Amino acid sequence: MKRRFRVLAAALCVLPFLATEVPAQEFPRFSCSTSVGTGFGLTRPSSVPVVWRVTGHYNVSRRFSVGAGTGVSCYEKTLVPLFADAKFLLTRRRSFTPYAGCAAGYAFAPRRDANGGLLLNPELGVQYALRCGVHLFFAAGYELQRLERLRKYEGRWFSAEFAEQLSHGTLLLKVGVLF
Repeated sequence: MKRRFRVLAAALCVLPFLATEVPAQEFPRFSCSTSVGTGFGLTRPSSVPVVWRVTGHYNVSRRFSVGAGTGVSCYEKTLVPLFADAKFLLTRRRSFTPYAGCAAGYAFAPRRDANGGLLLNPELGVQYALRCGVHLFFAAGYELQRLERLRKYEGRWFSAEFAEQLSHGTLLLKVGVLF
C-alpha cells in the first residue's frame, strides 16, 4: 500500500513538468491594433470613405489570430462597425512580415435617416517590427459596406420620401499600429 502511494505521489509531482511546453520564445496571447484609412470608391454612387478601427486580437498560434473590433466609418453617413477579424501571417515573423486578413460584421448608423448593413473587408498587408513587440502595418483591401439611407424630395407640387439601398465597394488603404 505504501509503495502504491509513493508511486502515485511521485507521478503527481513529475507529471505537471512533463505536460508543460517550454517554447524558445514566448509570444503574447493578446494584442491590440488601431488603424486609419481611406480609399477609392469603385461603385456608384461613390464617396471617399475615412475609417478608424480598433481591434483586440487573441493569438491562437504564432501566425494566426482572431479578434473583434469597432470603430467609425464615414461615407455619406457615419457608421459604427462591429466586426470579427482573422489574420494569418504568410511567413515567419521577421522585420517585414506579409499577412492576409478578413473582417466581417455589421455597421450601425447612429442617425435616424440611415440604417447600417453588412461589412466585409478582406485585405493583404505587411507588418514592420519595431521595438518591444510594437509593429507598424500597411494594408490594402476591398471593403464592401451595405447601407440604407432615407432620401427626401420636396417639389413645388408634392414631396416624397423613400429608402435607398446602397452597396459601397471601396479599395481601402490602411495604416496602423499593432501592440
